[in-house]
Amino acid sequence: MRDDLDLQIDQLRTSVVAMGERADGMLGHALRAFSDRDLAAAEAAIDADEQVDRAYEQVQHGVLAVVALHGPVGHDLRLLTGMVHVSLHLERMADYAVNTARAAVAVAEIPADVDLTEQLVEMGTLAREVGRSALRSFAQEDVELAHRIPDLDDGVDRYDRGIFQRLVRLAGQDDARLEWATRMIRVARHLERYADHGVDVAEQTVFVVTGEAIDLGTRRPD
Repeated sequence: MRDDLDLQIDQLRTSVVAMGERADGMLGHALRAFSDRDLAAAEAAIDADEQVDRAYEQVQHGVLAVVALHGPVGHDLRLLTGMVHVSLHLERMADYAVNTARAAVAVAEIPADVDLTEQLVEMGTLAREVGRSALRSFAQEDVELAHRIPDLDDGVDRYDRGIFQRLVRLAGQDDARLEWATRMIRVARHLERYADHGVDVAEQTVFVVTGEAIDLGTRRPD
């Protein structure tokens, strides 16, 4: 029975990691859609969301089945509970990647500010690093790495504040770019939320390993 439990937990962990890697790839496609005006990349991100949704349902059902069959306790139960929460955060991250890709499609024919576009892509690249590091911390049960995730997220927040201020100024000064600037404010918000969910994943790492439910977000500014 122990071998069966370990095998099923490993299979679920693999599924969770695959979800995270797919969400990361989706955001990568969405950012390329902005930087290169590559609508095929945007569509690839959008199309991949259905696979993430299916994987989320499979993880949720799989965890419930393992709990019902084996009645795990201690670390095993915390890990399975963590997978439930992490899969939800990864599904949300994929949704934010889709929202970003859809925004790239919506503004494809609208003149863009090159410097601000580059900053948004840089912000998204850092958000991807938050997500990747958080997923790695969970997969490897690396608490030390988990505690470093908020520092990465602070960088995303700084980008968000700076980009927001520049976009507001642009919208007020250039009516021709008002629609683009307004949509980009929302894109920055999507990227910021993507990274926030990465911090939530890191919190689950700490819970699985230590049993402590902590709020790493308290280290972050508003």
